[in-house]
Amino acid sequence: MGNGRKADVFVDMCTQRDYLTPMGAQPTLNVQQVLPNLKRLMAFARWAGVPTLSCVDARRPGDVRGLPRAQCVLGTPGQQKLPCTLLPNRVLIESDNCLCVSLDVLRQHQQAILAKEHRDPFTNPKLDRLLTELPIRRFVIFGVALETSIRLLGLGLLLRSRRVAVVWDACGWWNAGDGDMALRQLVAKGCELVSTRDLVDSTMGAYRRNGHHRYRRRSVA
Repeated sequence: MGNGRKADVFVDMCTQRDYLTPMGAQPTLNVQQVLPNLKRLMAFARWAGVPTLSCVDARRPGDVRGLPRAQCVLGTPGQQKLPCTLLPNRVLIESDNCLCVSLDVLRQHQQAILAKEHRDPFTNPKLDRLLTELPIRRFVIFGVALETSIRLLGLGLLLRSRRVAVVWDACGWWNAGDGDMALRQLVAKGCELVSTRDLVDSTMGAYRRNGHHRYRRRSVA
């Protein structure tokens, strides 16, 4: 996005240890199928320079006191993002109740990481502003969880007349039926569904057609 040209932005939702490792507090049930696709998408983002918004769950210890399996509590290993989802040029944007965040953040950094305390990503005012006002072509969403945060994010973006694609095979879920219902609802509202392979292949093809020959001799793991 450094030259002002509109492009896709990846939106990486809650790719954290508690959701995507076997010892996490609440691992998604399809983690074995999802994890290789998440790794491939983030490897492609790193390699191709795709600007990436990342959202993480961050719960205060006092807010989860007494819960049997509290997830993504600040200061715990489970709240951390998976190493493969961290890009070298990144910035952590602190959470507060103001809108003060530069729309140039993805010109200055490839990855901006923001936190939320609730399922709805739009409860973070700074993330809401970026999602609403960034001059981009399309938001490409993947991560956790399909039936909760990803569903709310996709519907919120579509309500704001933004173009949205969900990478269905890179989305974790806890309930297969609810995940399928979320996809159906998103499609009915105008969301695109893409697979990891098709997204990477089509994006590489676009680079080649536009003369970015450096992609011809490389591959994404």
